[in-house]
Amino acid sequence: MHEAFVFDKRLGVNILREDLDWTQFSEQERSSILTRWAIMCSGMTNRVQDLEVDIMEKLDAMYRANDEDEMHRLNTEMMEIASIVCDLNILSRSVYADLAKAHF
Repeated sequence: MHEAFVFDKRLGVNILREDLDWTQFSEQERSSILTRWAIMCSGMTNRVQDLEVDIMEKLDAMYRANDEDEMHRLNTEMMEIASIVCDLNILSRSVYADLAKAHF
């Protein structure tokens, strides 16, 4: 079976392939893929929690920063992590749209 998922390095999780051709799968295979996807999306909250800890660590480090450059670097890192959290939250909710696309 064609692999339905690909690892996204930025997000740090496996995601459903955007170019997935649902017509190549049987109804049972589509159901299996979507079941795995729903489970994976529900598990993304664990990744979000880990990233939120990272954000809080960066924030604490900002309070202890020695200069403006260090504060700027930490803030930039914190904003990138926040962007990933946002994308993961959107992605974890996308399972419903993917279910609608599957055309059982």
